[in-house]
Amino acid sequence: MTDTPKLSHCADYTRRHDRDRFLCALFAAPEKREDLFTLYAFNQEVSKTREMVSEIMLGHIRLQWWRDTLSEIAEGKVRQHEVVEPLADLVQTGALSVDDLETVVAAREFDLEDRQPADQAELDRYIDQTSGQMAVLAARILGVTDEAGQQAVRLAGNAYGLVGIMRAMVFHGRAKRLYLPKDRMEHHNVVQSDIFEFRKKDEVRNLTRELAELAQSRIKEARKHRRAVPKGAHAAVLPMVLADGYLRKLAKAKFDPFSAEFGLARPASVRLMVNGLLKRY
Repeated sequence: MTDTPKLSHCADYTRRHDRDRFLCALFAAPEKREDLFTLYAFNQEVSKTREMVSEIMLGHIRLQWWRDTLSEIAEGKVRQHEVVEPLADLVQTGALSVDDLETVVAAREFDLEDRQPADQAELDRYIDQTSGQMAVLAARILGVTDEAGQQAVRLAGNAYGLVGIMRAMVFHGRAKRLYLPKDRMEHHNVVQSDIFEFRKKDEVRNLTRELAELAQSRIKEARKHRRAVPKGAHAAVLPMVLADGYLRKLAKAKFDPFSAEFGLARPASVRLMVNGLLKRY
């Protein structure tokens, strides 16, 4: 009997903490998958900062540790760490730059502010600097260097990120954190306690419906630019296929963001497989 190949630390870490991107990375060329897993593991290490600390100052210290680590990588020094070492290899081979990675760290400063975005524009900037930027960096690893291709990938990453904000409403609510635009909540007469106490109110559904419709329009916009994404970089935009599936689940749940049908929905593996094999999104 042939043993199942053991996953690397970064691959297993991504599988456990970022299953969507893990599944999508499997559709990349075999020689590129480990690089994607390294990028995604690094993203998880940085993005979980707020959840790991009890005091904001500790979060800043953790992000500074990563800044110092990246600065050392630029100088040719590599700390012994299961994510840092393969990350340094990515920099040394030119797949990514230290500047690229520092943008990921900087984006997570917002998480430590513990405040909700004032409006959709501020939320969009956060999504663009996190999910959008991750899609661009994944595409760079897969060989996308032209502006049109990177912009197309960014659109897909941003659409996925907006759906992710909705899917995380319960997770953030338990931690008494809000990433929903303050002005849109006020427009729909939704207050913080509605989210923190998971109230199944029409006002919450209406707010969620508005965000879902915005996400769907962004998915459509991203698809208009799909020809700019080379077939070899398709894995970088596949998360958007999963986002589309999550929106279907949300509509089926009548736009209740607290429903298990939406929040605990498993990735649409069949839809992902079809789109992955056909190199489309």
